[in-house]
Amino acid sequence: MRVRVRGLSVLFPVGRLMSTVTLSRTQFAVSVACFVWLVWLRTDNITQSFWLFGDQILFWSTALLPLHEQPLAGPEQHVGGYALGPGYNWFVWLSRVTFGPFYENLPHAGAIFQVLVHSAVDAFLLWALWRKTGSPWLASVTLLLVTTAPYDLALSATLWNPSLASAAIKGATALVLLGWSEGGLIRVGIVAGIAWVSLHFHVPAVFCVAGVFIALVATPLVCRDYRALARRIGAIGATVALLQVPYFVHRLTAHPDTEAGGAAVAGSLAQVLGGAASIRFVESARGFGRAVDRIQLDPWNVGWIGWIVLVAAVAMVIRHRDDPPLLGVTVGPIIASIVGYAFWVGTFDEYYYLPQMTAVVLTVLIGLSGLAGPSVGRCLGVGMLVLALGILPARVQQSRTIHRMPEYAALVEGSRQIVRRGAPVRAIRADFLPLGANPEYLFQVLGGRLERNGEWVASIADDGVVSYERVLDGRAGGEPTTR
Repeated sequence: MRVRVRGLSVLFPVGRLMSTVTLSRTQFAVSVACFVWLVWLRTDNITQSFWLFGDQILFWSTALLPLHEQPLAGPEQHVGGYALGPGYNWFVWLSRVTFGPFYENLPHAGAIFQVLVHSAVDAFLLWALWRKTGSPWLASVTLLLVTTAPYDLALSATLWNPSLASAAIKGATALVLLGWSEGGLIRVGIVAGIAWVSLHFHVPAVFCVAGVFIALVATPLVCRDYRALARRIGAIGATVALLQVPYFVHRLTAHPDTEAGGAAVAGSLAQVLGGAASIRFVESARGFGRAVDRIQLDPWNVGWIGWIVLVAAVAMVIRHRDDPPLLGVTVGPIIASIVGYAFWVGTFDEYYYLPQMTAVVLTVLIGLSGLAGPSVGRCLGVGMLVLALGILPARVQQSRTIHRMPEYAALVEGSRQIVRRGAPVRAIRADFLPLGANPEYLFQVLGGRLERNGEWVASIADDGVVSYERVLDGRAGGEPTTR
């Protein structure tokens, strides 16, 4: 049985000769192909140019610890405090114990694991959209625009928590689009849990979580079935409370001076409500527009994409007002983000909006397609797919310039050589590395130990060749020795 958004069966027709069984098999085949393609695209050259800087080193160093030593709070947020649970740390730990042994426990193993999970969620979203809209064209265009946005594509191939928060929101969105959460309170709790765990990864995903929660309670609310509404709210609340148990334990055992998760948000809200700062609706809307422009339109910049999103959102609300769950996961995060960030006194960093991009693309594609007439709509889906494929090479090329460290391969090779040689090394140099990289980290991950009184200082060249200098009177000197 196929479920369609009202009006889209005309605008994005599917071949009538396809039987339900054939379509189901086609959906499965296309989803699997999508998964394989995304894994290949995201992991291409990852062992040569993995981005290894402060956050990646921190996450992987934590993952190298045993499970009982994993923190009960999430990653530290740059505005202060921590994410609201240990989900991301546990996820990276799981990647280390499952994939790490196949990759010498090097940190790109965690990125590959994250790519596999993220790509599986994307393939599931493709299938959900196809089932919801009845249109392979709309589903494919959405997937291409969301997954190949250069900034998103680059982040998905490294160890960084905002990307996984985006994946969790995509998974919850897909389940809502399928109507799966309408099957009972347990399903409501599962969808709510998938959405909420994104806050264990990255706090700015909260506005997308709000959209999912709205979608979960929208149907009984609109139908004025307050008993069912209360039950769903109870299921959501119980799920959230259960997922927050580790963080509650963390707060009970943390040092009194440790800043709580969300403290910066609470502080910002207090300033606005207390009159020390003004509400910034205009600045928030502009920040949202800049983020969409930077993430979705890179390497091009148009400046007026925010107006397109606004028109599409209005069209969505009018045309699909009888489908509140759909509005919850499309227009909902957009409105929640603009209103929520109006109470934020800090800067509007672009990566805050990564989880919202799925909602933005869905709103634009579904909303604007609903404005087209039947004669135009018949070709619109295929035309958008052709356009998305046409800009794909430029987007992929642009992603190769973001969050990449092409020196990674040489650092890995040099670190391996130093470990194999086994000389007592007190320090490792790699002058070709960018500022902020750690030339000694991979050596230690591979099992090497730096000795404070070691006899040698090792230097790794940009081709992976290692040379050694003997330490004389506390200084490196003497005749250099190559590997």
